[in-house]
Amino acid sequence: MDYTLTFSALLGVFILFTALRRKSSLRTIPGPISPSWIFGHMLELMDSPMYGENESAWQKMYGTVYRIRGCLGQERLVISDPVALQYIIKSANFHHAQRKDTANIALYGAKSVTSLRGGQEHRRLRAALSVGFTATAVSEYQAVLERIARRASDELEADCGKAINVCPLLASAALSAASELTFGVEELDNDLVGDILNIRPRSWPGQSKFEMLIDGIGARFPIFFRAATLYLRSFNLLRKVQVHATQVGRQILQEKIAAIESGTVDLGHDLFTRLLANTSSSKRKLTDDEITEQTSVFLVAGHETTATTLAFGLLELGRNPEFQQKLREELNSRQGEGVYDSLPLLNAFIKEVLRVYPAAALRERVALKDEIIPLSEGIVTTTGQRITQIPIRKGDLVMLALASYQRLQSLWGDDADSFNPYRWIDGKIHQGEAIGPYANLLSFLGGPHVCPGWRFAILEMQVILAELIRKFSFTLPANEIVRVKLSNTLQPTDSGGQKCVCLYVAQNLEHV
Repeated sequence: MDYTLTFSALLGVFILFTALRRKSSLRTIPGPISPSWIFGHMLELMDSPMYGENESAWQKMYGTVYRIRGCLGQERLVISDPVALQYIIKSANFHHAQRKDTANIALYGAKSVTSLRGGQEHRRLRAALSVGFTATAVSEYQAVLERIARRASDELEADCGKAINVCPLLASAALSAASELTFGVEELDNDLVGDILNIRPRSWPGQSKFEMLIDGIGARFPIFFRAATLYLRSFNLLRKVQVHATQVGRQILQEKIAAIESGTVDLGHDLFTRLLANTSSSKRKLTDDEITEQTSVFLVAGHETTATTLAFGLLELGRNPEFQQKLREELNSRQGEGVYDSLPLLNAFIKEVLRVYPAAALRERVALKDEIIPLSEGIVTTTGQRITQIPIRKGDLVMLALASYQRLQSLWGDDADSFNPYRWIDGKIHQGEAIGPYANLLSFLGGPHVCPGWRFAILEMQVILAELIRKFSFTLPANEIVRVKLSNTLQPTDSGGQKCVCLYVAQNLEHV
């Protein structure tokens, strides 16, 4: 007998009765008709052949704020309105929804900067970690990143003249960069590297229909299902990586402390060394445990999103050979300068890749208390009332449609759905109040939970792209279709759902 199915069915019946007792505060917000009470719009949103197709259609029909249904009839507000997004991102009254929160705790630990809800403890931790992410600190990694980029280039050279999946190469390079940033070492424990690289899109929690239902049930019983979901199979690898990364981090930290105390070794500028500026634990801003508990964050989150963005970048170069050649000419004309911020085409290209392919394309937040969300423009409810703010209740779910925000024609131009790096050079970008740390984009989020390593990620992309584009040309094979899927982060996949960007690689003659 399938007790799991029976248990879920019984809970579903109970949830139906509890749901009927309370009318949603979002019920008068316009939105598409739900195709299913069990799954709502979740399959259309999360499992469409190409991520964003339905989301884009709904935004064009209903505007920058609309209502959809999650599993088991749960109401959700989808938001791409700039003012509303800024308010939610900066507010302490919203936190990750249950699945993301539970996955963060499993992978990064409950005391990591990613998992903490906010408040004084979160601010203290972020302030201490910021020592490794200032503009000056990041600039000191340029030589290291150039060495990693050259090694990736040497590996790619062996595959010239054939079509290859560039994703593994980029993931390996980005993980080396994250290791250098965190520990000051390029090579990690092989088992840990293997586990980190095995965290794949299809295995991320919440992707299966069953886990979508668990999410829906968990929204009604958050305390019980927060514990229960930790034992789902999809969390096993996340917990394993977190435990192993913390062990490695603790060992390296102790080695650094011993080296500092001996005064015989120059440890460099990595994050762990910076955090040990005062060797005595009583004088340091963070304890040993607080430092090592961040290991998984910087190794996993610090490499995966950058590697994926680079893969999308090479994909667009393969689709746009004319732009690829112009970018190569710019890089060759300034070869050896190493001043990456002075390369207009390269930086316009990076901004456009981040705009069209934001890693955090869609993020769920739960209201921790009753709130009122302001809007930049009013909307008309299903009752005919025009409103400029939306009241929500504690426990309501809002979905931050960051990919939709970054395709708003009012901000990015009439061709916002197209990949066009020149928009950043032509001066046609809307110059409004910045709500993200870089180019008014939300690819690194913003507010108190902004990605602390965003400057490092930009430099890493500049260095790796410059090295690869100078040396190689990339062509998309005929009839090659890359699907864009959402699995925690936006991912390029093949028809089988595996992470893949397949490109023909040829060596440029001037670099032979």
